[in-house]
Amino acid sequence: MASSSYYYNLYKKNKNKAEDYEDNLKDLGKILDNLHYDLFDEILDVNDRLDRLIDDLTKGVRHNSRFASSANSLANEKEKSVGADRDLSTTQDELEDEIARVRHLKSEAISDKDYYYRKYKEKKAEEKAALAKKLLGGGE
Repeated sequence: MASSSYYYNLYKKNKNKAEDYEDNLKDLGKILDNLHYDLFDEILDVNDRLDRLIDDLTKGVRHNSRFASSANSLANEKEKSVGADRDLSTTQDELEDEIARVRHLKSEAISDKDYYYRKYKEKKAEEKAALAKKLLGGGE
């Protein structure tokens, strides 16, 4: 039969795993936030610069329909949003899948931690009762 220290060690192991998973979730959350917010700001900045460049070019070279057409076609080259860019969208989906997977692992570790803590408390109580019985002369 396992001792209370066995269950306590399993409790600590799962507690540490849950904390590690929480740290991983924070890191993954930061990466996802960077993808959503920081990259979004960068995309807006690049597209704004492209708009200004197109505007400056069309003002600089007037009365040339071929040039104006070429300058205006640059508008099609704007950076896409995270959701519209296939590669970025795939990256976002994979990050979200990983976050879900790590959340599940964390939940399992917490459940195991709680289970082993209950087993530890039960075993500790049994050990105390056995020791008390032995000390009080009731055990052989």
